[in-house]
Amino acid sequence: MKRTIKALLFVTVFAAGGLFAQEEADAQIPVIVNVAANVTIVPPSVGRGTGAQGAVTANTQRPFDIKLVGRELNSTSISHRSQAKAGSGAQISHSRGNVTLNLQAPQYQNAVISLHSVNGRQVLNSRLSASGGTHSISRSNIPAGVYLLSVKGTNGNTFTTKITHGGSRLNINVAFSGAANPLLRAMAAEWDYGEWTITVEAAGHITYSRKFTPVAGANPPQEFTMTPVTQTALANFTETVTVNGVTASFNMVFIQGGTFRLGCEGSGCPANTGTVDATVSPYFIGAATVTTALWNAVMGTSSSGGFGGGGPTSGTWYDAHEFACKLSQLTGRNYRMMTEAEFEYAAKNHLGSLTLGSTEEWAYNTWNATHTGGTDPVGVRSGAHDQKTRRNAQGTGDNITGRLIRSIEGIGPTLRLTLSATMDLPPDYVHPCQLYAPTMGAEPVNSYRDMRWITGSDARWIGGMGMPTEFRLWEDGTATMTTNFGTARVINGQWFTSNNITLMFVPTPGQGGFGPAPTITRYAYIFLNETDASFISTAGGAGRLVKEAATGVTKPVIAGLMTGRELARSMDDYETDFKMIDMVNIPQSARGQDERLFDGPDHGWLQINRGSAHHYRKDVDADEFRFVVSGAMLANGEWFTVNNSFLRIINRITCPWNVNPPDTRCNYDAAPYVTDYLYVVTSSGVFMHNSFMGYERGDFRSFTRLSNDHADIAAIANQCSRCVGEIPKGQAGSFYRTSDNGQSTFVPAPCPAGGC
Repeated sequence: MKRTIKALLFVTVFAAGGLFAQEEADAQIPVIVNVAANVTIVPPSVGRGTGAQGAVTANTQRPFDIKLVGRELNSTSISHRSQAKAGSGAQISHSRGNVTLNLQAPQYQNAVISLHSVNGRQVLNSRLSASGGTHSISRSNIPAGVYLLSVKGTNGNTFTTKITHGGSRLNINVAFSGAANPLLRAMAAEWDYGEWTITVEAAGHITYSRKFTPVAGANPPQEFTMTPVTQTALANFTETVTVNGVTASFNMVFIQGGTFRLGCEGSGCPANTGTVDATVSPYFIGAATVTTALWNAVMGTSSSGGFGGGGPTSGTWYDAHEFACKLSQLTGRNYRMMTEAEFEYAAKNHLGSLTLGSTEEWAYNTWNATHTGGTDPVGVRSGAHDQKTRRNAQGTGDNITGRLIRSIEGIGPTLRLTLSATMDLPPDYVHPCQLYAPTMGAEPVNSYRDMRWITGSDARWIGGMGMPTEFRLWEDGTATMTTNFGTARVINGQWFTSNNITLMFVPTPGQGGFGPAPTITRYAYIFLNETDASFISTAGGAGRLVKEAATGVTKPVIAGLMTGRELARSMDDYETDFKMIDMVNIPQSARGQDERLFDGPDHGWLQINRGSAHHYRKDVDADEFRFVVSGAMLANGEWFTVNNSFLRIINRITCPWNVNPPDTRCNYDAAPYVTDYLYVVTSSGVFMHNSFMGYERGDFRSFTRLSNDHADIAAIANQCSRCVGEIPKGQAGSFYRTSDNGQSTFVPAPCPAGGC
């Protein structure tokens, strides 16, 4: 939220990790209920404010006074009250990387604006025009951190403030006003007050809970319509929507809810379906999945497909939430994607009321190897940009408890709607209208230290799935890694990056690494957004890393710190693996073929997934690279590698994906289909890749070299015919080549001013 706050109270807290700010503000929440009831308003957590409670009479609005405690959002924000000379007439506001300065023309029309990091390094300097007007100053490569923004005008007029920037692009917009403004205006700040909970209880009625995010001062009325326990209105119903003359209907089934064993019990259970106790509150669930007709009516399209116009099973996780958001706006109900627990409870107890087809269905939950139990569980990292769960999974032998992983940008599953009966949303469920695919800023200039990784002492990167549990990286090259392979330990060292795709952790001699011997470890990485990254490692690990605030760490003292370039050049394989390359126009001299990827005519690279319908094979020859999933081509054609880290495959046969050339329909003049990956080969000979492709950005896969007559290959012959024997050469490109999200998302880092 963005607003101007008057008479703020700032609480500035100094901790071992640095400086942060809080704001206390009063707010008023009007509540109106259709019956006499008791109302309780609770802050998001201890220390985040003071709630209220009390009784209300039927249909009579009562205001409740609460105390808010705000925290800075994780984006560009004011970290404490600015200092300015009286009479300077300056105002400042900000919103997610955009800083707006409103300055009085006579004092500032030829001012100098500068931005310095806390260690004194200047990262921006610009002079405004003497003619006044409006100005925009933009820098695309400002690292995350705390900065001092300074505006120096005429006659000693100055304006300074500390801002916290989340990294990447920073826009400073300047507007002038001739109006007198003798004092510094109150700051315009973005504060996160968290999601509060309103609970309404009335005798003989179903208790109702609602999440909401308050603002300081007056808030819109919160209205509640309570349902009697004995009322039969909580029953199946049909919803009808009409948009621009197009009408579509769908049926919702009422589920009373209850406690059950979530997961598969007995023998022959699919993988990752171990049981836990779970409770679901009363809810409605779609009798069937979303149809093309319903999609068209809600989204205002006339395609023959569903999500995105490509078919009822061609929607990403984000597409599904966009649809649910628009449907909610049309109907006034909080329609949403089902959770794992809601799907399975309905399928186990009301199977006769549901239509379960052969198509997999999206679940809200972020993927985890085990189910999440408890009351109304929504899974780990609710709403996070991470791999998601698909339910009613094909190929598992169990269409009720089967669950598989799916890239958040992947297509295939469809949407089954749900609607809570006694609350707006389950606790911790992010509203569909607040879920959208993240966008990345401009790629930083190629360097030997990708500044997006810097955490300083007040943040950390954490992860799992074979990765170190924690990274902390400083701008001067200092690095610490916390591992937890049996016994947790902290390893100190240095770091550098190569071409914004490879991070190298170099432990201090004697510190060790993975295992007993000191290990210099390579991580091929892809950023998903400013706070999420995907890794594969020469140590054999792979996973997602998340950047979060953290305090209480003392920066270690590392002897012999080098610059990023010096550290890179100190590597024995600098020329072949870490030298800066012009990745925008990759020179022929940098293009090679990593011979470790060759599998031989009688072998293939296989990822065989137990309990899943999806298996993967790669065949790599000097003249062609081929990569299939089950029966579908993902990437094939001529190929090359760069720095033994970057892999590009180019298919110049632009035919329909399911037609083998030669064919008269092939267009050999069209642009080739390019697929891009990062890769590592581990010390044990495993070939891992990390994908730049739009349908699975940041997905990592692991391949083992197997002979064509290997028993494991024979065992999956009925599920992946292309996995048996060599993949034929000269085929058409991937079926993804015509998909909206089927292209490579790789954006090369531009060379610095002096060239690569």
